[in-house]
Amino acid sequence: MNEFTLPELYCPFSYQINKYVDVLEKHALEWVLKYNLLIDESYYQYFCKSKIFLLIAGSYPYCELEELKVANDWLTWMIFLDDYYDTPHFKNQPELITKLHNRFFEILNGSEITIQDTPYSLALNNLRKRTLQIGSAKWFNFFVCTLSEFLDGCVQEASNRAKGILPDVETYIILRRLTGGMGPLFELIEFCNHLEIPYLLRENVFFKKLKMMSNNIICWCNDIYSTPKELKIGDPHNLVLLLKNHKEISLKHAITQVSEMHDQEVRKMIELESTVPCLGQELDDELAKYILGIHAWVASHFHWYSHSGRYEVTEKLTLGEDLKLVKA
Repeated sequence: MNEFTLPELYCPFSYQINKYVDVLEKHALEWVLKYNLLIDESYYQYFCKSKIFLLIAGSYPYCELEELKVANDWLTWMIFLDDYYDTPHFKNQPELITKLHNRFFEILNGSEITIQDTPYSLALNNLRKRTLQIGSAKWFNFFVCTLSEFLDGCVQEASNRAKGILPDVETYIILRRLTGGMGPLFELIEFCNHLEIPYLLRENVFFKKLKMMSNNIICWCNDIYSTPKELKIGDPHNLVLLLKNHKEISLKHAITQVSEMHDQEVRKMIELESTVPCLGQELDDELAKYILGIHAWVASHFHWYSHSGRYEVTEKLTLGEDLKLVKA
């Protein structure tokens, strides 16, 4: 088996870990067990080695425990849902996903749970209640909008699979910003740190560009490290694989190109931050804290791959030649 060492991705932001990380690890397992989200022993092992809690503890390093738990459980719910959509039950059937999502929105709007509800719906109901105990209803509406975009992205990706559509690179990048789930996770920066981001700031061009660039950085990093997994399951929704197929280049060359795109986007974001607008002392302070939250997410996501086993592939991959990806 040939080994290709992944280029060292550029990440200039400091990595911090929340002081409640050990407590969070215990809670994370208890929560998925409580809502019966671990379907079997193999998925239990997969969940444990994924270490989602570690990603969250680094992404929100200064928040209090209850906020940290809520953030962890939202990410866990989204990741489990994404994995659920990869199962044969949903393969080539986007209409089943749409039906499930319709029920999710009923619950997010306060609908009562019934005996017909799935474990995902029960867990979502718990998340809604706990989130609203801490966050405002106004903020929660913004959060639900971004969650809706994530769910819509999942449907679009499933529709592509069902129709055999291989999106072009530009179309994929737009879709990836939805399916990566970073919209709701960025909203949780405000929730976890008790910030108040008014509509004026949300609509600011700088603010929108900052979120778009950081979203790209995280999703492209993910696509690089998840390449072996996507190859294994035959999912072409990966920037590395799309470049390889559309440009008819080697996998090694495609990984190098995406790595260069990632590093360039980091540098562009840093350059953007040098143009941060002056909006008045109060807004400037909130924006500065939000930018630190973005930095924490990028740094935590980057470091998480050194500890997580979520994207490990134990079986050989046949690509004309077997290729093992190794982080530098």
